[in-house]
Amino acid sequence: MSNRGTFVAFFSRSGENYKVGSIEKGNGRIIASIVSRLLAVPEYEICKADEYPEDYDECSKVAREEQRNNERPRLRYPLPDMSDMNSMILVYPNWWGDLPMPVYSLLDSIETKGLKIFPVCTHEESGLGMTERILMQSYPDASVMKGIAIRGTAVQNDPEGVEENLRTYLRSVGFTL
Repeated sequence: MSNRGTFVAFFSRSGENYKVGSIEKGNGRIIASIVSRLLAVPEYEICKADEYPEDYDECSKVAREEQRNNERPRLRYPLPDMSDMNSMILVYPNWWGDLPMPVYSLLDSIETKGLKIFPVCTHEESGLGMTERILMQSYPDASVMKGIAIRGTAVQNDPEGVEENLRTYLRSVGFTL
């Protein structure tokens, strides 16, 4: 498979994070940078217009409320030009077995028919959770490919190991490095 027509969309949060403490660079941002560099493809940051609180517990309260209300928060950045895109490497954290609501804001705003979505999920204890199945059910016109789960603590403490795991994953799903 060619890398042409591929982009990385990522949701990332710095500040206080579960099990890794306060971080300056979010796990998703680190992963997206690695993937973008390995595949020589563009990135798009999924960022809600109103930032989440820095404090982990406060952020969790806001995010849980968004999830309960099935909200689609307004995004901070204009949507990417999707006219030549056919594959999205989607980087996101597993929040209570689901995707963060800003990720839905992006996916609901673009044409997903025929889009190949490659899930790359950060977590601490729950892997991909139900996110692959949720993506398949929510976007049936897209092709949700085999995903990979990466521990956030590994992203922060062993970036070389994470890069090697990403290389293996990307090759296994047909990308050229």
